Amino acid sequence: MTDEPKKIETVAILGGGPVASTLARLLARAGIRVAILHRPKCAALIVGESLVPAVIPMLQLLGVEEEVRSFSMFKPGATFNMSEAVNFSFFFEQLRGADVARYAYNVPRDRFDDTLLDAARKAGVKVIETSVNLERVGGTDRVRLSRETVEATGGFFSDVPDLIVDATGRVRLLPNLLEIPSRSGPRKDTALFAHVDRTHLDHDGHVHTTRLDHGWSWRIPLPGRVSLGMVIGSEFLPKFGTTKEERYDNLLRQDSVLRRVAGDARRLTPVMEYTNYQLVSSRVVGDGWALVGDTAGFIDPVFSSGLFIGMHGAMDLAAAILDRRPDAFRKYEQHAIHHLETWHEIVEYFYNGRLFTCFHVGEMLRDTVLVKLTFPHINKHLGRIFSGAASTAPYSVGLLRFAMKYGLKNEEPRELAVR
Repeated sequence: MTDEPKKIETVAILGGGPVASTLARLLARAGIRVAILHRPKCAALIVGESLVPAVIPMLQLLGVEEEVRSFSMFKPGATFNMSEAVNFSFFFEQLRGADVARYAYNVPRDRFDDTLLDAARKAGVKVIETSVNLERVGGTDRVRLSRETVEATGGFFSDVPDLIVDATGRVRLLPNLLEIPSRSGPRKDTALFAHVDRTHLDHDGHVHTTRLDHGWSWRIPLPGRVSLGMVIGSEFLPKFGTTKEERYDNLLRQDSVLRRVAGDARRLTPVMEYTNYQLVSSRVVGDGWALVGDTAGFIDPVFSSGLFIGMHGAMDLAAAILDRRPDAFRKYEQHAIHHLETWHEIVEYFYNGRLFTCFHVGEMLRDTVLVKLTFPHINKHLGRIFSGAASTAPYSVGLLRFAMKYGLKNEEPRELAVR
């Protein structure tokens, strides 16, 4: 953004997902003239069906929790099946702190997305179903809506909107147009997922994260079905078939772990595939524009943090838009990039085995004086990180880094690494 303070009165938000709806509703409440421009999603399934507890206060702020609860599965915790020795469940009721909810939901994403979009519409947001085209202004850093896009708004904007926000997710309309550099994560995995009729669940409502022969799997219980996803190194996929459906169905039958927990599952939906889900944009704001949600960057689906990060970013961007100080957008950009990079680091502890090796060591030494004194404190802060309540708190994240460096007690983390 420019350094000159400017009151933003009109905002065009590109994209109609939960992040766009969250931002739009917050701005409309503050009296800003907001339009959401989007084409309804055609995808049968969307990653991000399992919410973390930190999303609950956001749903309450938006006034939609009661409706979300009515069509969702109550989520009291999370279960991790990493090996025979490391197999445990965490219940959200154990979370500590007045600022954190002690439950969450697993949500059918079509209904969840529609609920938030309808809430934005009721708050006065103009929702315009149209294809969006952007144009770069000369050789500058500015962008504008194409003439066809402006005409499709039916005169909603009397002039060029003061701010264009790209919330198109992985489409990344504006970053692609401006050729904004980004950093990709080191892994080259593929995620395949679909809904099945049933699987084994250790606890009702828990999201289950399970290490496979190669890669890992999620199981998210939803009303009447289970979302079952597999994240596997792309180099392993060809031996399971040529199409995504063949690969998914063969993995269910051939992976030794999936055979145990979902061997008799019947697939109910088409298979969705994602190949790139680790990315951080080098820039998040510019002259008259901003990025939010997956457009700014996205992370691995492990720990179910993606939707939380996106909605959290929408709240931060809304605050920056309403704050006329020159550095408000710069601070938003710094925070958004830092949040994504922190979660990439947390995810890497999962893949390299350090996270669950540390947990395993803690269990082995739980009767020692040192662990009795320190483990409850560490557990408290780690629980707050993974619930979203403290994922940007310097002390909590610093404690996690300390535990990952010094808490392995000569145990080999490769034993619990995701292969």
